[in-house]
Amino acid sequence: MQSVLHHVEHIANKTYGENAKDDISIRVITDHIRSCTFMVSDGILPSNEGRGYVLRRLLRRAARHGRMLGITRPFLVELVETVIQSSESAYPELREHDAYIKKVIGTEEANFARTIDAGMNILNNMIDGLEKAHEHLLKGLDVFKLNDTFGFPLDLTKEIAAEQGIEIDEEGFHAEMTKQKERARAERLKKNISGWSEDLFGALDAEPTVFTGYETLNDTGVVVALSDEETLTDAIATDEEAKDGVLVVLDKTPFYAEMGGQAADHGMLNSADCSLRVLDVKKTPKGYYVHTCVLESGIVKVGDHLTAQVDKEYRMAIARNHTATHLLQAALREVLGDHVHQAGSYQDAEITHFDFTHFSAVTPEELARVQKIVNDKIYESMNVTVREMPIEEAKKLGAMALFGEKYGKVVRVVDIEGWSTEFCGGTHVKNTAQIGGFKIVSEASVAAGIRRIEAVTGRNLLIRANLQEAMLHTVASTLKANNVTALPVRAEAVMAENKALAKELEEIKAQVAASKVTSLFDNAEEIGGVKIASAYFTGTTGDTLRGMCDTIRDKAVKPAVAVLVGKAEDKITMAVTVTKQAQEKGLKAGALVKEIAAIAGGKGGGKPDFAMAGLKDETKIDEALAAVGAIVKKALGE
Repeated sequence: MQSVLHHVEHIANKTYGENAKDDISIRVITDHIRSCTFMVSDGILPSNEGRGYVLRRLLRRAARHGRMLGITRPFLVELVETVIQSSESAYPELREHDAYIKKVIGTEEANFARTIDAGMNILNNMIDGLEKAHEHLLKGLDVFKLNDTFGFPLDLTKEIAAEQGIEIDEEGFHAEMTKQKERARAERLKKNISGWSEDLFGALDAEPTVFTGYETLNDTGVVVALSDEETLTDAIATDEEAKDGVLVVLDKTPFYAEMGGQAADHGMLNSADCSLRVLDVKKTPKGYYVHTCVLESGIVKVGDHLTAQVDKEYRMAIARNHTATHLLQAALREVLGDHVHQAGSYQDAEITHFDFTHFSAVTPEELARVQKIVNDKIYESMNVTVREMPIEEAKKLGAMALFGEKYGKVVRVVDIEGWSTEFCGGTHVKNTAQIGGFKIVSEASVAAGIRRIEAVTGRNLLIRANLQEAMLHTVASTLKANNVTALPVRAEAVMAENKALAKELEEIKAQVAASKVTSLFDNAEEIGGVKIASAYFTGTTGDTLRGMCDTIRDKAVKPAVAVLVGKAEDKITMAVTVTKQAQEKGLKAGALVKEIAAIAGGKGGGKPDFAMAGLKDETKIDEALAAVGAIVKKALGE
């Protein structure tokens, strides 16, 4: 800790012990950067919920205390190396992940530096608004938004507001924080069944469910518990129609429960007395596999022996996606580098998506290389073997663990002929050829430093190809192309035709506008020797208004001001032009457009001879145009 503290002193050019306020900041930075380094090494990433939210708050608090010490540049990443040097003998994994840790912390600090500046601007605008309204209380919701969106700590907002004589609604702020916690809790409950499993199955006195689904898709099991999603019961029967929400716990099952990002199996539970369709399976903290079912017929009772039959095609579709995800991770590391680590994944029967650590968008060329590598491994028909072994033995084989995950002494390892070796509890194909094919459908950012690739395999790839082919035929027919292969040429021709028509239309509009200009000043009002004309044209773009203003200035022989408004495709534009003779009287288009446009909720600006603004409130256009005379008169000093 001392070495980190001394490094903070060096960066801040401060000496610990000389100033009590500075000492607090130095201690905060020293403590927080050490905690953050270990958290990132354990696989935690900055986010807005859970452990990631704690990490983000610690990093931002450390950065803010750096500013309080007078450090105006990003500096936390410099301290990471000091933390690693002082701790790597006891925690060698810090050195293994050093580049990754520095990248995560550096990126988050840089992002915070940008957002805190934006937050300061927003807070200052809020305070200005209160002062103009002669109010002295900043709403709790506004304080919460600053905190939640920009990481503004409550005490920082209070400090800045107090300097301006503004109080904050702390009670309202804490109420919003409570609402956020409730939303986060509800989201957690949606992601797993612990919310009801504790109530329904927490007191169940039975052995954990034995999972047999690695070896077989068909098995028999005894019902050890039943529930209608509200209470435990001994029996459930259908009424006149099927009954939803029937929860069944068996002593053993071949149904895979949702875990590790893999969706649960679907299938049937049957006996001579009942038939249940399995829609979902989740595993409780005590190890019970809870099958969420529709009781389609009959009556099911505790103690019944049920035949459990997993939907083979559904299981295989998931397995194809899961094995393809292992190939994808290995391909990404080959193309992008060893810094790529899994940050989450999901596989169901339709799609796989894989979240991974990477700090820029994957280029189209890199995606093409990754996709080719995965398909090459599929076509090589590589064997997929699964073994359980001691974790130390697995590590010697080079098996990849989920970054930040904790494992027991014995782990399940999925190996694809040594090219991909990972810890994994999911279900897989036996040979990569069973995947059939692999197609990336999207790549995007899901969080700072986290990218997501979505892909399809097997039959879903064929379904997608057929849909896209049908879409191409529809587009070809619409554009009157002879066939799909002629579509690119036909599309270029249609675009050229559209461009020519648009140009012709603009020329016609310009001609019409020019004809309107000639009569614009016929009955114009005159103030202080300046003729003033204003008009509102529908179906008129900003470019057309610009052309009309050019014509007015070119033909003007006397002082004149024109204020023109046009609307095209829900966009409303105002253009103001002031002739040279009117400018000599002190009128400026840029100043006029700001005052006139503001009446209709608009903003704009420009030069003395020409200026433009966008308008927001269409209902105030007539009011704005009616005010032109008075605004010009004021500008002339009359």
